[in-house]
Amino acid sequence: MPGTCDDLKQNMRGKLCQLCFVFIKECSTGFHFFEKVQDLPTRGATAVQHFTINGSLFLTFGNYKGDIQKHKTSSVVYKMDEPTEKFTLYQTLQTRGAYGVEYFSIADKHFLAVAHHYDDTYQLDSVVFQWNGQRFVVFQKLPTKGAAHFKFFTLNSEKYLTVANYHDGSTHSTKSVIYKWNGVKFNKFQEIATEGAMGCTAFEINNVTYIAFANYYNSQQKRSVQSTVFKWSGRHFVKLQSLQTYGAYDVKSVNINGHTFLAFACYYSGSSYNTDSFIYKWDGTKFVLFQSIPTRGALACHPFVISSHTFLGVANHYDSSQKYNTQSAVYQAAGAKFIEYQEISTHGAHDMTSFEYKGHNYLAVANYYNQKNNINSALYKWM
Repeated sequence: MPGTCDDLKQNMRGKLCQLCFVFIKECSTGFHFFEKVQDLPTRGATAVQHFTINGSLFLTFGNYKGDIQKHKTSSVVYKMDEPTEKFTLYQTLQTRGAYGVEYFSIADKHFLAVAHHYDDTYQLDSVVFQWNGQRFVVFQKLPTKGAAHFKFFTLNSEKYLTVANYHDGSTHSTKSVIYKWNGVKFNKFQEIATEGAMGCTAFEINNVTYIAFANYYNSQQKRSVQSTVFKWSGRHFVKLQSLQTYGAYDVKSVNINGHTFLAFACYYSGSSYNTDSFIYKWDGTKFVLFQSIPTRGALACHPFVISSHTFLGVANHYDSSQKYNTQSAVYQAAGAKFIEYQEISTHGAHDMTSFEYKGHNYLAVANYYNQKNNINSALYKWM
């Protein structure tokens, strides 16, 4: 059997092209795949993020709604147990309808921002926790309106924290907010016009900082509302561009060989959950549509790299036939597009994060619902 991808491409054409694709993938990845290695108890988990403090690996889940506690359910922090290489419960965090978690550090201080989305009202303070050497304690409360996502970034050595606000109790046309660190705490820096914002991200192109928001809904355009990109002007952020999305829930930036992409996870078109999500590419002055990928009620997208290969994980939440048992997907950047690499069994998946530990790659998925909210989220290992 030919031993290189070039040999395979030469000899497996025509009616064997599909077989050729399989072997080409073996050459590039060695038939690696994600396999579940641990279940992690959560309660309507909507967010997951990993981080390391003083050499210890942690995994935190934002729990939105428990079967008994409803939106007052606590969120959880797991810590990796080195001897067993399993996560064990380390701390619970008092949260209210948690919808997003963001870890960041400033100097030698460690923080965890939790977006409080809803608890009988959208007018909730979100919370920034600080690590005190042993556990996280409340550091600062920030006034938010249906907060769905936090994103921390650095601009000209200054520290900022952006929150995507979804609803103020009366309208989805509520402004999202950028907070700035003053050396002691976060102060409001700028308000940004958004429409039912569910996700945000910050990124750089040629040393210029941009912020993108995934807009989910407004009362006029419903879920066909456009998402938005803002550019740093030197003093504040100004709107650069609107991008067509359908019920966008998340946005992430991806850099591949010097090219910048924006991936939007689209949840619902207004008529179907089986709607495409979109990948836009920077053309030097603006973003243009690069590719549409089929998704099923996608709520999150997560780019990551394994052995120089770029992947995009998509958390598929729901479709009309499989309900919440729809599979999530991992796409690989191959050639001139993203191709589906693997499907993963999930239950109302809401978020993903990836990390490396002791030379092995992992993917953690926050599962939200499967006939009940108190279900397991999952940890997968690259095998």
